[in-house]
Amino acid sequence: MIVPPFRGQDFLVRTPELVDAGNYVKVRPTYQSEKWDDVYAVGIAAAVPVPWTTQVATGIPKTGFPSEQQAHIAAENIVAQVRGEEPTAAKEFAKIPALCVMDAGNNGVAMVADHMLPPRKAAVMVPGPQNHAFKIGFEKYSLAKMRAGRVKLP
Repeated sequence: MIVPPFRGQDFLVRTPELVDAGNYVKVRPTYQSEKWDDVYAVGIAAAVPVPWTTQVATGIPKTGFPSEQQAHIAAENIVAQVRGEEPTAAKEFAKIPALCVMDAGNNGVAMVADHMLPPRKAAVMVPGPQNHAFKIGFEKYSLAKMRAGRVKLP
């Protein structure tokens, strides 16, 4: 399997000191830019330091759950700024819990861990075809609730 490296958007490079070498926005645990307080980045747009080195450069998977957690933190901070308050919500990417279902056709792996990145105190991985079925069910549920305007449902 070959996966090309992810890169941030090229237009971000035109803003000095905003991005790292991969074109990802360098952020604090508040998900504010390291350089500008009123610029936020979450999910794939945010730079996440890789806590290990390998012979072949690797990145950190930025899946849906941690991206959503980052977005909640950024949203709280944006609201604080609009109200004239100091942004205080913060959580380092590595400390966000891992909750993901990796689909691989007719198979997959579900993972739950206390932290996205090591060291972890607890982590469970459950392989099997039920993960593919769960992913399909989750997609259908998510799309149906959005179409019905029921966005506050879990």
